[in-house]
Amino acid sequence: MIKDMLEAGLNRVILICCSEHDYREVSGLKDTIPGFKFACAIHPQALRTTDTLDRFDRFAEQMKQIRPDMIGETGLDYASHKHTKELQKQFFEKHLELACEMHLPVNIHSRKAVLDTQLILKKYPVKGVLHSFSGSPETANEYVKAGWMISFGASVLFPNAKRPMEAVKAVPLDHLMIETDAPYQSPIIGKRHDPTDVIAIYRKIAELKGVALEELSRATAKNYDSIFSV
Repeated sequence: MIKDMLEAGLNRVILICCSEHDYREVSGLKDTIPGFKFACAIHPQALRTTDTLDRFDRFAEQMKQIRPDMIGETGLDYASHKHTKELQKQFFEKHLELACEMHLPVNIHSRKAVLDTQLILKKYPVKGVLHSFSGSPETANEYVKAGWMISFGASVLFPNAKRPMEAVKAVPLDHLMIETDAPYQSPIIGKRHDPTDVIAIYRKIAELKGVALEELSRATAKNYDSIFSV
């Protein structure tokens, strides 16, 4: 897959690692592919009701050995995992503490949890990107004012996807990022989402913003670099 991405001209990529297998792979790949950055976390959807913070402590020790480029995806998912809501909050804060300690940016996952996500983020001096943003233009603007990057995925390709399209229009180019969230969020039923599908998302967002594809590409590359220059 990495070979396919490089051949397609994708030279700035955040690879999300949310499992023990992923963490081990990162330790072997880190710093070998210029422009590719690695983000690690215990995903909020991966939490079990029996989990304790001991699980996070073990994760944190691993991260101090692996030294990822970013902490994430971390955050809150009340859409599909409301049953672990309180535990998610605890793990989210622990991830943000670790990001502060390691001086790393964060990749935020937030579904149906706008208020709690914002309240927790305000407690920590962290910055990064709101992954696969699905909120309103007003919420996007609040994050932009706070210095966050906003990333949009294939939702802009879905039929009748009015809200993400309006949010894209509201976010200035210097705070915009683009992703696939592959293999998830495929705009085509029955087709596995591939990282190279990001080209179709770029074309749609360029159309929505009324800018040339080249200008959009330059802006997102600059935004990407700025996240990791901290």
